[in-house]
Amino acid sequence: MLRRAVGGVGLTGALLVGLVGACGGPAPQAWRGNPVSVVRAAADRTEAAGSARVDVTLAQDTAGTGVSGTGLVDWSTGDASLNLGRTGAAAARGDHFTVVVGGGTDYVTGSSARGGGAVPGTTPTRPWLAGPPGAVATAAHTRIAPLDTLLMRPGAATDVAFLRGTVDALAYGGQEVEGVNTFRYSVHIDLAEAAAASPAAERPAIEAAAAAIGPVRWPADVWIDEHGRVVRIELAEDPELHTTTTRGNLLITDDGNPLALTDLVFSEFGVPAKISLPSPDQVVEAQ
Repeated sequence: MLRRAVGGVGLTGALLVGLVGACGGPAPQAWRGNPVSVVRAAADRTEAAGSARVDVTLAQDTAGTGVSGTGLVDWSTGDASLNLGRTGAAAARGDHFTVVVGGGTDYVTGSSARGGGAVPGTTPTRPWLAGPPGAVATAAHTRIAPLDTLLMRPGAATDVAFLRGTVDALAYGGQEVEGVNTFRYSVHIDLAEAAAASPAAERPAIEAAAAAIGPVRWPADVWIDEHGRVVRIELAEDPELHTTTTRGNLLITDDGNPLALTDLVFSEFGVPAKISLPSPDQVVEAQ
């Protein structure tokens, strides 16, 4: 489904500071300063938490058709694990997908409640398709779409390191996300800059995403909590639309088509995250 934050008030940064001050204290330090700097710093502050749970929704239309699921991300190792199923009109297909991310390599396996449903090229003894995000997305497209677009996002849409490539940021205002006080920003992201600004261990995943997506400035919205951590990210599936949900919470593009969105919500920062990569004898390399 297409989700939007609850209780949004659309405040300017200055007004938010005034309201918070009136309630007994100044705005959190994490929200102060240049918006670009705040968003870039949120990448480091989020990863410093070590790990988190993540809810992922990819909606292709206003009926919620797409995929969604939950998982864990371990920023200390660069690994993530997601369990997803189809939503909306596609839910009747009974498809289930598991995605495991290990640095710049994605692993995908699939099944169906109706039987079969394996990812192309895999076998019962080697059920995982593995490789760089672009290679896996291309090889498995006919079976897993629209999950293939999710694979091409940084870290299968669970890595916040790409926020280090924020090139502009509009401070939208205070909003509540699932009971958490946050401040919302509308941003554009340059993945090449994100890779350059990230630690060496994180660059392969970002560079793989940049190679698959191309040289665009990605429009996104990000919600940052009072500790400076990313609680929610929403990205347009088509980075060239340059349309974000901040602009009047629009879910329809100028040509009247639904705006496909990837929506991520992080919670339980610091939760134990034991993520195991598939063993080599269970893997087929994407060609």
